Amino acid sequence: MGKRLFFQIYPAFLLLIAVTIIPTAWFATGIFREFHLDSIREGVLHRAAILQPVLLEKISRPDFLKFCDQIAAASGARLTVIDAAGKVLYDSSGDYIHMPNHEERPELKNALDERKPAVSMRYSSTLMKDMLYVAEPLIDANGKAVGAFRLSLPLATVDTSIGAMKLKLFGFALVLALAAMGIGLLISRRLSRPLEDVRRSVVRMADGDLDRHLSETGSIEEINALAASVNSLAVQLKLRIADITSRKNELSTILTSMSEGVIAVDPDLRMIIVNRSALEILNLKMDSVEGRTLYEVLRNPKMQNFVENLLSGHAPAEDEIEWDAEEKRRLVLRGSIMTDPDSDQPSGAVVVIRDVTRMRKLEEMRRDFVANVSHEIKTPVTAIKTAVETLSAEEDSFPPPLRKFLEIIARHADRLSALVSDVLSLSALESNPTEQGMLFTFRKENLAGILKTAMELCASRAENAGVKLLLDCPENLEINADSSLLEQAVVNLVDNAVKYSPSGETVRITGAETGTRILIAVEDHGCGIPEGEHERIFERFYRVDKARSRKLGGTGLGLSIVKHIAIAHNGNVRLESAPGTGSTFIIELPRS
Repeated sequence: MGKRLFFQIYPAFLLLIAVTIIPTAWFATGIFREFHLDSIREGVLHRAAILQPVLLEKISRPDFLKFCDQIAAASGARLTVIDAAGKVLYDSSGDYIHMPNHEERPELKNALDERKPAVSMRYSSTLMKDMLYVAEPLIDANGKAVGAFRLSLPLATVDTSIGAMKLKLFGFALVLALAAMGIGLLISRRLSRPLEDVRRSVVRMADGDLDRHLSETGSIEEINALAASVNSLAVQLKLRIADITSRKNELSTILTSMSEGVIAVDPDLRMIIVNRSALEILNLKMDSVEGRTLYEVLRNPKMQNFVENLLSGHAPAEDEIEWDAEEKRRLVLRGSIMTDPDSDQPSGAVVVIRDVTRMRKLEEMRRDFVANVSHEIKTPVTAIKTAVETLSAEEDSFPPPLRKFLEIIARHADRLSALVSDVLSLSALESNPTEQGMLFTFRKENLAGILKTAMELCASRAENAGVKLLLDCPENLEINADSSLLEQAVVNLVDNAVKYSPSGETVRITGAETGTRILIAVEDHGCGIPEGEHERIFERFYRVDKARSRKLGGTGLGLSIVKHIAIAHNGNVRLESAPGTGSTFIIELPRS
């Protein structure tokens, strides 16, 4: 975790003060010491120069020693006088009679050898302390060196003066440092306080308070710009949050008003959204859903597998399941994937649940009604057809009007019989085949054989209509199918193609393989079907040209039967057509 800005700036400021003042004080102390030593040295040299002629005059007189005592007392310095051979003639600080020869003392030796003043700073073995020595040669009128004298001061007095000066200097440096620290504190506070205000404002924004704005009239331009940016951010956030809240309320209203159930889960199958209808359909309570996983809430394996496959497949899916609650229900599930816009990865799934129990019951009742009515109608229709056939054997004895009515009865009896047959077939295909006495038998079949049989069944009608039938299918192409059902579907398509093809045209029946799919196409050269009718053409009893359809006959259920036969084979049927170009109906089935 980082440090606050104040603790980043202020310690650095203190370090800068220390790095600046301490070396400066140390350097100033050294300069002052050198200056002080130079001042003392010059002062002693000056006194020595004054004493030199006086001592030269007194050195041979009887009152020499007394005079030396007076000079030493007056100067406050140690006075030492030697002859030309280095013998100590006088020393104000000791028993000079027993002192060793001073000829080799550096300052005295230099003064005698060079005949000029000499200066030395060294440790005195006599006094056992550091001393400043200034030596002056004693030269007589003949230019002969008769001796030398020196004045010496202990360096301790210099160090004492320097120490006092150091104390004053460091005291001043301390005062200066404290003043600089105070100024640095004020500067650091001035820099960090606006940033601290910005930080507190951002914290308030994070807590939801977006109404308080920062001042943009400070003395630091960068801080003002930052405050303006934070204020702008607060305004934008407020607008965004208001928009999100509005959208959330709209979504909540939509979800609440939906009759379909909606549930949403994250990638870990944890429940995110469950609307009121979903709770009612699945017989759940909200407190038993919040924060739990799909496995904890929904104990239905089919529902769990549907959501798992939806997330793993990354594609929309649809399924119908049976839900065991207080009463059995049929539920249609439609699922879609939620995608993270940044990573383009699945962020969860949404499942829309529709309760179709009542619809399925009504469909079952409708199918049962249609099947029962058809069965009931089939018997009297058969009796009518039998009676018509019996009367037709004696039609030569009937007058022409009666024979005409007999033909009308026969024609409509056949139509009604075909209608009953188609209704029963469609009812069986839409419902459970076993319950309707209709069993599907899927096995490997030769597709060319099925198409030839269908073509043969339609050959008579095609010949009467003047339409030629052509078959194009590989002899070795096999398909896994119920041959009777597939044959019925092809017959229905060929029969329609023959009906709507002008005399002299050709109807082409094609079988082909494309990858894992098998295509069966029936192509005619009739009037064609508008694109807007393509979706409805497979509905029950739907006719594009109603007048022409009634003239040509038919029940209006043939294409619907084709559609359900294709679905029974896990396939589909589609139409390619346009007015004036003919029509091509294509059944697309899986090979296995």
